Amino acid sequence: MADPGLPPFMTNSAGGPPPAMDGSFGQSMGAFGALLKLQQNISDKFPKAKVPWNETRKFLKASTIEQIRSTSLYKFHMKFFKDIGLGNMQLISYAPMHYIFAVPNNPVCNFYPALQNQKVCVATTDALHRFFREDLELECSVEETECIKNGDPYCKFKVDLQPISAYQVMLDDYDKKILSGIRPPVDDTELRDRVRTLTIYKLLDSGRLSEIGNAYMQFASNMPVQEKVFDPPWKLQEELSSIAESHNTFGGAFGAMAQKIQVPDNSAPAAPAPAVSEETAKLQEEAKNTGSFAELLAKMKKEQQ
Repeated sequence: MADPGLPPFMTNSAGGPPPAMDGSFGQSMGAFGALLKLQQNISDKFPKAKVPWNETRKFLKASTIEQIRSTSLYKFHMKFFKDIGLGNMQLISYAPMHYIFAVPNNPVCNFYPALQNQKVCVATTDALHRFFREDLELECSVEETECIKNGDPYCKFKVDLQPISAYQVMLDDYDKKILSGIRPPVDDTELRDRVRTLTIYKLLDSGRLSEIGNAYMQFASNMPVQEKVFDPPWKLQEELSSIAESHNTFGGAFGAMAQKIQVPDNSAPAAPAPAVSEETAKLQEEAKNTGSFAELLAKMKKEQQ
């Protein structure tokens, strides 16, 4: 099998944060305020973005850019960074454990209108590092290689994963059986796919355990790890979108969504439902058959006339 090779990564340093004295005082304060807001978004949202290994595993095992882009994790990652305020990031180059992301029209660069000929996207670099390290549990290094403020057409960032960390998340019990010389209970097609992935990651060589694979297996045998199982952060959003598509009225969808996101408290007996007036009950029933807030309000006003 041909070696997939590595993309032509650049080695120049991303540098430190841009100095505040470049530009006017107003520009510096504007940059500070914008960065403060961005940092607050990161602090608020990153703790809620933790991804289970089974989803990260699909991302790691995808062997082409198209396959990576089709994973739920990649789609979540791109939308997550856009919602935070880091722009329309996209993956443009890939090799196993090495990724290059690009951000056209990077909004972070707009924080520094007076700065030129330097890389300024430290916030994006730090956010990528936090996302991979904290939310995906993948040790990595992140470097900004190109920047719009440095005269480049896009801002580009390369992410290099630490191999041991990537193997720990990527390999499931069936993969470890293969590396141990034991056939897992899978069909021939899945077996070939798994062997191909292990070969791409240089754990197997011509169907046999490679030196890297042998070293990892010796290392991993002394690292008992209990994989945590939990829902990915995008599951609730997908369920709510599915509910919205499956209901014909706003009232029905709203009720189903409210039930989905409600967290019951089982520590105490449920209180009896409060009594409602005949008028309130009528409005509740009307909402179930109404397509929008505007339509419901129109009906209420009509009845009051």
